[in-house]
Amino acid sequence: MPRIACLVVPELPVAAACRADPDLIRLPLALSEGRGAHAAVVAASAAARERGVRPGRQSVAQARAVAADLVVRMRDDAAERSAVRALVDVAVSLASRIETAADGAVFLDAAGAVHLVPSEAGLATALVARAARVGLAACAAVAGSMTVARLAALHGTEVVPGGTELGFLAPLSLACLAPDPPLAATLARWGIGRLGDLARLPIAEVATRLGPAGAALVRAARGEDDRPLAAQPIDAAIEEAVGLEYPLDTIEPLLFVLRALVDRAVARVGLDGIGVARLGVTLRLDDRSRDERTVPLVAPTRDPRTLLGCLRADLEARPPRAAVVGVALGVVPERVRAMQLGLFHPAGPAPERLATTLARLAALCGRERVGAPVVVDGHRPSEAAVAPFVPRDAVSAPASGSDARVAVRALRPPRAVVVFCDRDRPDFVRGDGLGGRVVGAAGPWRIVAEWWSERACARDYYDLELTDGGLYRCYRETGSGSWFVDGVYD
Repeated sequence: MPRIACLVVPELPVAAACRADPDLIRLPLALSEGRGAHAAVVAASAAARERGVRPGRQSVAQARAVAADLVVRMRDDAAERSAVRALVDVAVSLASRIETAADGAVFLDAAGAVHLVPSEAGLATALVARAARVGLAACAAVAGSMTVARLAALHGTEVVPGGTELGFLAPLSLACLAPDPPLAATLARWGIGRLGDLARLPIAEVATRLGPAGAALVRAARGEDDRPLAAQPIDAAIEEAVGLEYPLDTIEPLLFVLRALVDRAVARVGLDGIGVARLGVTLRLDDRSRDERTVPLVAPTRDPRTLLGCLRADLEARPPRAAVVGVALGVVPERVRAMQLGLFHPAGPAPERLATTLARLAALCGRERVGAPVVVDGHRPSEAAVAPFVPRDAVSAPASGSDARVAVRALRPPRAVVVFCDRDRPDFVRGDGLGGRVVGAAGPWRIVAEWWSERACARDYYDLELTDGGLYRCYRETGSGSWFVDGVYD
């Protein structure tokens, strides 16, 4: 018999609003469908209900009349979608087959997750604990069907063993199944108030009198599902979004909002032990336009300060053109690479610090001027370009002994020098910061490139060792006879 786990958040709209703004927790909170005193109240916190607020039956003005200290916020669909997606991430961290209901409840195949936890009760506990890590106070339960698992989660029962479903459901009120009002009124006239009473009715007779809806209600009272668990595809991308109560026209308040989104996104990627490889930010602006930008990272990270520093640098370099009324943060997760360190060499800078440094340099100098040099596919010597910097996966120990290599530090632009020759061989060099007699020379190596274009290049290269102790790479332009120092050997 299949075993199904259910992860559900009671009053999801209120929980999503409190997740987006933790200051609302424990306050008498009511969510309205729109703005104004006549907007309908669609959800309320436990504290607001204690004061007499009734969602679906009152307007904002009527709710304020019964609760003077009521805090009213407009319902945020973006925050609710992020909360549901966070619940999905929690379920995915423990199971591969999941299904999301229309009200945000998440069902998962418990049989595929018990190898990660000691028992079914341990699975329910783990789901609740992981939901708390992403900012949601959830309930979880395991049972033989989706219907029983949902009711068990909402009534504080972690596990309903197989064969005991009817005994668990019997004392529960009929209102647990939320029947349509006309159907509920008919059953009340029949004296049916609990699920046990309804489950004893013959399905065929109920279907004759109440139609398919009545028959489905009887099957639900018996703990039977209309269909099996329908697994859905899992999207690896992570998004956190929130609507703003008022437009933000400066960067500091916007960064305060982004900090909360970054913290929640990092908590979600941390469920699988992975990091953030790239950030995507979508800003809904007050002029009804959108500002979409991508912030690449040097290495995957879970450090909120690093991510926020990169976002700050990008926003300071390109401020939004209008006030911001909504923010969505998209995260592309990737496995954090392990760095192999040398046994006798100190550890280098952390990739997170490198990412922040590159982001700040890009904001100061321009993104196209920051990166790693790459060779250009051309014929002109020393021609290079800049590509995005990607660190190596491992740190290699430097070569030693016979494998040691000499590195050259290229001088850009090359420095002009004066070279005196003896029998057409360099004999003495004089220039800015260097000079001396030539004590060793190698060359020439002639390079002729792009002779077919206006940028024709013809040079004779030499490696020269001078009495000042330096080893230099020099060349002479064959057309003009001018000499230049192109690099210094280390």
